[in-house]
This record gives sequence, structure tokens and C-alpha cells, in this order.
Amino acid sequence: MKKDIKHGVYKIGTGYSKNPTTQYLDSTINGNYIVDKHYNKQMPYVITTDERVIIGSRNGNGRTPSKTPTPHPTLVGGTDPKVKMAGIVDIRGGKIYSFDNQSGHYRPNSKSMKWADEAFKKYPKHKDFKGGIIL
Repeated sequence: MKKDIKHGVYKIGTGYSKNPTTQYLDSTINGNYIVDKHYNKQMPYVITTDERVIIGSRNGNGRTPSKTPTPHPTLVGGTDPKVKMAGIVDIRGGKIYSFDNQSGHYRPNSKSMKWADEAFKKYPKHKDFKGGIIL
């Protein structure tokens, strides 16, 4: 949290700022694609306590003034952002290629992967789908 305070992502009293690119994965579905068939992106995700998937773009790591970091807690925001799972989702050709448990803030263990397996089940899968990768 000290780094988050230093980088201006967490403020005492108000908590984590909200990543401006945050959106529910459900809202990105366009037919049989996430966004469209040309969409390729790796981005952080969280699975909320009500089992919805939230995604958002990374804005930076805080090494320059114009690159405020956007860690996983900023996908939810607030003083105590609780989630069931967090990691990185890899979308290729508008379909889920893989997802993992890579989150330095939440540090989900391998048992938490069940939440991601269940949550991503309903989304379009890439033909070379790798599934959940435990890191």
C-alpha cells in the first residue's frame, strides 16, 4: 500500500481510485466475440464477490508522472476492494486465449483458480484455448 499511496493510486480516507477503463466483460460481448474478431489484448481482470468479471487496461507502473499505475484494486476502487480472484486475461482474435492468477496485490493461490474457471466458462474461447494458468 505504501507504493500505491506514493504513486497517488490510494488515498487515505477514500481508498483506491477507479481505473477509468474499467468495464464488465459482459458489456464487451459483440456476437461471438469480445469487442470484435480483431481484438487482441492482455489485461488485468478481477472476479467480484458477486461473480462478475471486470477488466481494464493497464495505464503504467508509476515510473513517470504521466503513467499512474492501475493495479488490480483499481478495477473495483474504494477503501477495501474485495474480490474472489484476480489475474491477467489474454484475448486473441476477440476470444479468450488464457487467464492466470498473476496479481501482486491479491496474490490468489491455486485454489482460487476455480472462480476464474467458472467465470470464464461462458465467454467465447480461442481455438487454441489454454485455459487457466497457475503462476
